[in-house]
Amino acid sequence: MDATKEFLPLKSYRKGILVAVIIPILLVLILAYHLYQIKLERQYEVRQGQYKYVSQQLKQEFYAAHVVLDSIAVNLAQPISFQKPPEWLEDIEQHPEHYYHALPNNGGEIVGRGQVNEALFATKRWQTVLSLNTAFDAALALQGGLYAVAYIEDDGFAFIKRRDASSSHFISQIVQGQFEPDFSLGNIVVGPPVEFFDKRMFALGKKLSTLDNTHILMIYDSNIIDRWLQNIGSLDGTMEFKNQSDEIIAGERYDYDSAGVANSAAPWQYGLHFIAEPAKEPISLNYHESYEQFAAPLQREVLLEVALLLFFILFTFTTIVWLSGQIFVKPLKHFVNYLSLQEHTPQATLDYPIPAEWQPWFIQIKQVVEQKSRLMHALKQHNRELDDEIKRKQQALKQSFEAKERQAALLNAVLDSVPDIIYFKNIDGSFIGCNRAFETFLGVDKSELVAKTQPEVTSGLTILLEQEAQMESLQEQVATNFVLGAQTYFLTITPLKSETGKLIGCLGVARDITAAQEAYNALRDSEENFRAATEFAPNGVILAAIGGKILEMNKAAKRYLSLDKNTGEKQLARLFDEQNWQELEQVLAGLLQQQKKVVEHTISQSGKHRWLQLSISLVWDKDKRPKYYVIHIQNITGLLLAKQDAERATLAKSRFIANISHEIRTPINAILGLADMIKSETLTRLQSKKLQQLSGAANELLTMLNSILEFAKVESHQGTIQYETFQTCHVFTTIDSLIRPLCLQKELEFELSIDPQVWPYLYSDEDKIKQILVNLLGNAVKYTNQGKVGLKVSVKADRAAKQTLKFAVWDTGVGIKPQEVEHLFDAFTQGDESFTRRHEGIGLGLAIVKQEVALLGGDIAVDSTPNQGSCFFFELMLDKGACPVVDSHKEVYCLACDEHSLPNYFVGLVEPLSIEQLQHSNTQLDKSIVVIPPEAAVNGRFSLPSKDALLLHCEGEFPEQSNHIALNQSVFYQSAYTWLAEFAHMTQTVDSVCMQVAGALCLVVDDNSLNLDITENMLKQNGISTVGLQSAEEIQKICSQLQPDIILMDIHMPIIDGYQATAQIREMWSEAQLPIIALTANASKEERAKAAAVGMNDYLVKPINSAQACKALAENICKSDSIEDAFFDYEFALSQMMQNETFLQTMLDKFAKLCHDYLEQVSRIEQGSELFELAHGIKGAAAGLGFKRLAKAAKDLETQSKTITTITNRTDLSRLENTLLQVVSFIELRKVAS
Repeated sequence: MDATKEFLPLKSYRKGILVAVIIPILLVLILAYHLYQIKLERQYEVRQGQYKYVSQQLKQEFYAAHVVLDSIAVNLAQPISFQKPPEWLEDIEQHPEHYYHALPNNGGEIVGRGQVNEALFATKRWQTVLSLNTAFDAALALQGGLYAVAYIEDDGFAFIKRRDASSSHFISQIVQGQFEPDFSLGNIVVGPPVEFFDKRMFALGKKLSTLDNTHILMIYDSNIIDRWLQNIGSLDGTMEFKNQSDEIIAGERYDYDSAGVANSAAPWQYGLHFIAEPAKEPISLNYHESYEQFAAPLQREVLLEVALLLFFILFTFTTIVWLSGQIFVKPLKHFVNYLSLQEHTPQATLDYPIPAEWQPWFIQIKQVVEQKSRLMHALKQHNRELDDEIKRKQQALKQSFEAKERQAALLNAVLDSVPDIIYFKNIDGSFIGCNRAFETFLGVDKSELVAKTQPEVTSGLTILLEQEAQMESLQEQVATNFVLGAQTYFLTITPLKSETGKLIGCLGVARDITAAQEAYNALRDSEENFRAATEFAPNGVILAAIGGKILEMNKAAKRYLSLDKNTGEKQLARLFDEQNWQELEQVLAGLLQQQKKVVEHTISQSGKHRWLQLSISLVWDKDKRPKYYVIHIQNITGLLLAKQDAERATLAKSRFIANISHEIRTPINAILGLADMIKSETLTRLQSKKLQQLSGAANELLTMLNSILEFAKVESHQGTIQYETFQTCHVFTTIDSLIRPLCLQKELEFELSIDPQVWPYLYSDEDKIKQILVNLLGNAVKYTNQGKVGLKVSVKADRAAKQTLKFAVWDTGVGIKPQEVEHLFDAFTQGDESFTRRHEGIGLGLAIVKQEVALLGGDIAVDSTPNQGSCFFFELMLDKGACPVVDSHKEVYCLACDEHSLPNYFVGLVEPLSIEQLQHSNTQLDKSIVVIPPEAAVNGRFSLPSKDALLLHCEGEFPEQSNHIALNQSVFYQSAYTWLAEFAHMTQTVDSVCMQVAGALCLVVDDNSLNLDITENMLKQNGISTVGLQSAEEIQKICSQLQPDIILMDIHMPIIDGYQATAQIREMWSEAQLPIIALTANASKEERAKAAAVGMNDYLVKPINSAQACKALAENICKSDSIEDAFFDYEFALSQMMQNETFLQTMLDKFAKLCHDYLEQVSRIEQGSELFELAHGIKGAAAGLGFKRLAKAAKDLETQSKTITTITNRTDLSRLENTLLQVVSFIELRKVAS
């Protein structure tokens, strides 16, 4: 075959390629047309949605204008007190046809037709102007496209407030009545369009009266409205804005074939035309877009997609055709020609002209042809080698057969040595072989058994034949016991199968189990005896496996557990209810882990009024592995009932005390809260006295309540010691400040004597020690009419880490009779009952003191003589607290001191200094500290030569100066050490604390409306913005929207209590992100612990005052930039609205809607210039209504936007969005609460 001739299969190949190209092209064209139609339909839906969105925005904007008009009308109806200054008429400009006057300070403009008349400017008309001024300002601030607001009376008088007052043409149009709408169409109507110079405007008017033509106009700039609608939508066509008279007030007129549109098959065939229903709204919006403008982008998209697909198809097919020609067709033609020559003229193949690029490949073909002959020769050689290999295999097979014979001999030897009886049978039942034990058992030689069946050998042992038949039917191993004479055998028959799984015989094995069977029978008898003893035992007994399965259970156990006698329950868990089983499961697990012998556990049966005592033990085997549980059950109902009767009375008393605590603290909170708020008001002297008496009575009631609660804790042994390191001087100075005023009221002397060696820091329960001493000293003052009252603390033993202190409280009062000392520390007693009628109290103080002294490890006693006085004393061994290291940068000197007389903790801390050194030193004492102890007794005989030195002295020694620190003489050394150790620490006043939290946003949750109102007013008086809730429902949603700085949460509330609400909040915010302070009447430590456990930061016990509330807020509130600015200045906002609460709420509602618009604009904003305009608008509106935090955020953004062109980082925008959402939530919640 000639290589230049056409290769016939290629003709069909090319036709197939052509068809394969044409078909995809046709499919692409069909799909492109279908895709174009789909795009047109979707684009129509997009345009329709955009039109509806723009229409809705327009409706909302004019609804807001409607609300503004109504609010202006309401404001106009409210009279104000005003006296018109006569000089206001001096600046009125009189023109031929009208008069004009601009009020000062951008207060608006007055214009009217005709000549000015004094009578026209009566006081009532000026009151109207002033009442409208603030409302017009608010309208201009809230309406972005609003150019001016005008009030026009029937006689031509008009008051106008506009953004740009530089042009007078606008005034002319108003005077001429060009903006006046046709009020015959409705109460609120849009007037005709008015054009002058480069401006185009229209007015929205509201008629105020049916008797005359007095009305209010809101005049809008059509160009601003156009830009506003372009910003909120993305429509590319033509928009028409028409009023109720079908006049175009904004946009452009568009002419189209309405008949063609109505009859078109597709809504876009004659272009897009969205027409609003006429006369339904004051302003309607129509939208028009030609078909060419609508479809052109889609046509370009489809053509581009078709071109890309056609290019891809043609390129792909061209590449495939070229590659197939190069790779397959051309080599195939040469290869066929070459094979043709080789097949018919082998010699000619050597001279075949091969293309140069194919020569390496055809050389390989030539090599294949040459190798064909070599392979034939090699095949013959391989056949000879195969014959040799077969001979070697036959020799190896022979050797393998010999090895198998040896293995068979070994197997027979092993079988013969096994004591079990073993035999083999064929599928037909004939014996193949057996071991020596089977020969002895049957009494027949192996040689006589082979190839014979069992009936041919013996007529007995039919059990073997039966088991073999069963094995053959089941095709698996079977086993059974059989008795032969006095012997018992265990027989197993195992099938023998070929490699294909076919049954070819069986293997029988029998073992003598006579001894094991006898042991089993003996064990069974023993178990029956044990079961009988257990079954009739008086107590319940249950044996359970480690996994919980019941092994045994006697009748008594079934009776105690109310089970049927014939019950077959197998699991221990089903014998008990869920709660009892969980407790029992823990006991069983602990018994297993701790390897205890016996554990006692008590359970109660629900509905049976019965208690059971369970004694549980675990049985172990000899290898220390657990085997089973033994549970003994005993009915202890009678014993527990007696115990419950005794506890019930105590429980009832505790519940009563807990309930009375909560119920009494709630009204006390209201009394003290209201009294605290009234104190800040101006009161007469008599009113102040009565208010002080009211507060004193409430605090006295609160003290009595605390005493009852403390005694209840002590009596129920719930009192615990709260160990902490405390300042010794703080305890005794606090006691001094509490007791000394009481003594002064009764003209008594108070002596406080504290051993200087008392350690300055002790480790114990400060509150309990303080409470003990205050109770004792309070009683001493109460029962002493003249003389002295004193406290003496001395060191009885001083060790390295501990001090034993003796406390003695003495007085010169009435004393105690010896017969009354025995019952002195009993509850509800006061010694001689005659004193009970003369002295206040409920007789719990000494009972509490005795119990708390015992709790601290001491024992109180009393030494008293009637009419001479009493002395209560006790000793406590207290741990020394770790003293802070004094690391002062100043030198410390001690005046006229002997180092041996100083307390141990003061030695080495100071340097001695004489009075002469002090008076003659000029520079030595610069920036130093001089300590003047009580024993120096200088009594102010000198002054410090250096103004930079600091003087620590006893109270009354020196006049008060900035560099003089007066310390309590009784605890001078302890106070001096504490002051030196904590020199850098500063204290804060109540006012400074309140100023820290002023401006914070606090969420208050309390179901009691009175307490909620008191708490909110208390916080508002300190400049804190509050939102009150009477329920904690949806607390997570409210906190997400409001973003409060802190929460005051009442604990006991219906539906969702404070604990549940806190748990929900903590799922989203940590304690640092959103602090929560508990606010409740329950003062128990259990309640405090529970509050801390659920995530509350602090705990306030009702009643509270302003100082306590501000201190708690300052300690827990998060310090951030937002708190530095007041969230909402209510007083400022109210003053802006002329103290009108209703108008303020209306403005806040409008501002909330405006904030929603701001949020939408923020989400779409991209340019710095747009951000500047938006931030500037937000800043002005927020500042005008008192939202200082929002105004600050907007001001920061306004400043930043001046330096940026395109917004890339939206972090600050997110902050503004969060603040806007916070303001909206605040307004909505405030409105709901009101």
